[in-house]
Amino acid sequence: MIKKRRGIKILSTLIVLILIIAIYLTFVYTPTCKDIACWESKLVKCSKAKYINDPRDITWSYTIKGKVDDRCEVNVKALEIKRGLTSTMALQGKDMDCFLPFGVITEPEQNPNICNGILKEKMQTLIIEKLHQYIVANIGLIGQELTGIEGVTGNSSTSLRRVNSTAGNKTNSSG
Repeated sequence: MIKKRRGIKILSTLIVLILIIAIYLTFVYTPTCKDIACWESKLVKCSKAKYINDPRDITWSYTIKGKVDDRCEVNVKALEIKRGLTSTMALQGKDMDCFLPFGVITEPEQNPNICNGILKEKMQTLIIEKLHQYIVANIGLIGQELTGIEGVTGNSSTSLRRVNSTAGNKTNSSG
């Protein structure tokens, strides 16, 4: 009788332990890919995985969170800014969630339009600042290029004719 109770306790403890491990592996555990082939195979299927992409400028961390509607949710984090402008240091440690179409193999940060989060906002801010600097530095050149576009400056022959014919009518009616 005592052996039966002890056996039941061991068996029930073993079942609970297996259940906890199964829940952990199903809902919590995310395997880490060591190479790009592993990452791409997980991305195509949208199955949970982590991957560190370490090119020359920025170290990116990717985590596939899973399927959301008809897309694959991938968290992207800028782990380390290794080189570049000092303003890009604002990206370090920031992340965003990107929603890729199923079956697409791409680096999610290449298309911030499909992403949401602080990292996207910081990237857009840097792009706007860079464009502003370019425009300010080249305002004279941009102005010269715009004067050559018909319709922007009013220097087309059609607009001159209308102005001249209107001016001529006013002169004729007053004189």
